[in-house]
Amino acid sequence: MSAEVRFRKTLPSGDRGARPWLTEACERLVGFWPSASREPIFTPLSPVPRRLLVVKVFGMGDSVLVRSLIEHLTAHNRGMEIGVLVGPATRELMTLGAGFTVHQYTQRTLTPRAALVSLREIRRKRYDAILNFEQRSIAGSGFLAATGVRHRVGFLPTIPSPKALFLTHAIRFQEAHSMWQSFIRLAQMIDPSLSKTLMPVPVKCGPASDKWARDWLDRNGSRGQPIAIHLGSQDLEFRRWPVERFVQFAERIHGDGARCSIILTGSSPERPLIRAFLAQYSAHALDASESDSLEKTAAMLNLCSLLVSNDTGVMHLAAAMGTPTVGLFGPNSPRCWAPIGPRATYVYDTNVACSPCLNLYANRWPLECTNPQWSRCMLDIEVDSVLNAARRVVTEDCPRTS
Repeated sequence: MSAEVRFRKTLPSGDRGARPWLTEACERLVGFWPSASREPIFTPLSPVPRRLLVVKVFGMGDSVLVRSLIEHLTAHNRGMEIGVLVGPATRELMTLGAGFTVHQYTQRTLTPRAALVSLREIRRKRYDAILNFEQRSIAGSGFLAATGVRHRVGFLPTIPSPKALFLTHAIRFQEAHSMWQSFIRLAQMIDPSLSKTLMPVPVKCGPASDKWARDWLDRNGSRGQPIAIHLGSQDLEFRRWPVERFVQFAERIHGDGARCSIILTGSSPERPLIRAFLAQYSAHALDASESDSLEKTAAMLNLCSLLVSNDTGVMHLAAAMGTPTVGLFGPNSPRCWAPIGPRATYVYDTNVACSPCLNLYANRWPLECTNPQWSRCMLDIEVDSVLNAARRVVTEDCPRTS
């Protein structure tokens, strides 16, 4: 199987599984169209729109960053009305504590009738512009063009794409820029006065969630400083550092005499990994997967002195909260997706030729590892490297990753 075919049929993070026939049919149809003869405009809108629809359907980590940019936009432009088009993976973070108009998109149950209902809802709001942070969806861009919103701002990949047919204004991905920098550049198409040095904004946790987190730690007998570990990586197993290495990392911290409790974050998909960790770890660890909301998870992370995580949405959430954060990278490049925050860093120790195999700038989204030694790039991360990164970030002697 050629690399082109192997990478072609993949799904956006956050809604893995079989794509609905409507999305698949639209993607196939548009895929036969020639690239656009008319390029979108690459200069910002003028004036700044007052009614803006922000689109982020997939990617919990993306939604942490996009929500931050919405906060910056509304702070710069008092009176701006915001609507958001969200999916199950992004709804909570994109709408938490906000008065946005919410338009829901659920890919797995998408039907022509549901698409038409959503289309009518968006048309009725009479938005001045759409700011589409999705990186690859062509069918979704076509749907947004059908809303009749005059200005539609979005990303173009580094390779030719019919997506340009559906955008009026765009930026093209630049390989030298991180995704956070690309997100800022896209938001600057709406408001050029936004600074390129912006940082993510902490999630707004309500008093009830803050109290829940403190009470949970007390109730479960937390001992000393809570240190969080996130073992999962959505459903892409080859993006995970082995559970055994996480255990060795925790044992080394415990052996150094640190008075702490290991907090294992996650949800139901991570519970088998959490059970495996608890079965091997000799000291005190707590399963925090019972949290039923990202707001509570954010409140918990806000109390932790460190998070060590695979490249996941929780990693971006902790970094935005200001929690010292170490992200572990292999299939994905930290150049694109390093955690962004005042006390965030990463470990990327591999030299294998196939890494990074994930390249969203070129629409390359593998679902399987093709290295003869499965997940070799993650196996190249040594416990000592993670310990050294953790020490740097906890003492605030770490580079900014923006």
